[in-house]
Amino acid sequence: MSIKNLSKAASALALVGVVAPFLVQSAGAADDEPTSALSGVDGVTDPSGSEIIDSAAVSQADGTGNITGKSYAGIGFKSGDLILYQVPNFDFSMNNKIADDTYGLMTASPNGRMAVIVDNRYTATGAETGKYNWTLSAQADNFNYEGGSAALDSDNFKLLLNDSDGDKKADAAIQATTPVSQNSKGEEKKVYQVGTSLPANDDSVTLPKGVNILTSAPTEVASVNKSARPGATGLNFSNKYSAEFVVTANGILKIVPDKQYNSNITWTLTANPLH
Repeated sequence: MSIKNLSKAASALALVGVVAPFLVQSAGAADDEPTSALSGVDGVTDPSGSEIIDSAAVSQADGTGNITGKSYAGIGFKSGDLILYQVPNFDFSMNNKIADDTYGLMTASPNGRMAVIVDNRYTATGAETGKYNWTLSAQADNFNYEGGSAALDSDNFKLLLNDSDGDKKADAAIQATTPVSQNSKGEEKKVYQVGTSLPANDDSVTLPKGVNILTSAPTEVASVNKSARPGATGLNFSNKYSAEFVVTANGILKIVPDKQYNSNITWTLTANPLH
C-alpha cells in the first residue's frame, strides 16, 4: 500500500455495523516482499541461514569446557500508513414522538460507538517531533424510508455532532481517547474499545462543537495538528448527546409516522501535509 495515498473513506448504513480490517503486514504487493535485515552486516556469511562456527571446547580454569559462537539478529521498519480503521453508527431509535425538538442517541455500551484513526507513519526527521496531522470529515445523506418520496433533508433537519451545550449534556460530548488495542498481528477485523482519555497536556486533538453533517459537503468532525503521539486515536461517541437529530417546525410536516428512516454517512480521512 502506498503511503502517498492517504485519503481514505468509509460509508455506513445508519443501523448496520461496519468495521474495516487493519492489516498489520500487507501481502502480495512487490514492495512488501521481505528483504534481509542482515545483508551487508560484518561477520554475517549467510543472512538467510546459519553461521558456521567450527570451534572446539577448550579446558577452562574451573575445569569446565565451553564452546562459544556468535550469530546475528536483525530487523528493520518502514513508514506505515494513515488508516481510517473504524466508524460509528448512530441509532436514534424508532420510539420518538413527532415534535419540533432535538433527539438523542440510544444509550451505547461503555465500549461502543467509536471512530478510530490509526497513524503509523514515521513523521520525525532528525530531532524534529510532533508532526502527526490529519483531519476527519463526515457527510450524511438525506434520510429516506423504503418506497418513500419525502426525504428528511438538510433544509428542515440537522444531524449534529458534539453539540455539548446544555445542563443535561456532558462538557465534551465526544471524548478523544487512546483506545484499547484490538489490532495485533493476525487479529484482523477486531473492534477497538474505549480506553483512557488523552493526557491533560495533550491538546493536539481538536473537536469542533455543534457540527452539522447533514449537509451538501463534508464537514470537519475532528483534527490533529502537530501531535507528538503516533498510533491509534479514538473518538468516543458513547455519550447519548454526542450526536443529535434536530427537527425544525417546518420539518414536522415532512415526517411520516411509523417509518424507518435511514441515511448513509461518508467519513473522509485526509492528511495535511501529505507524508
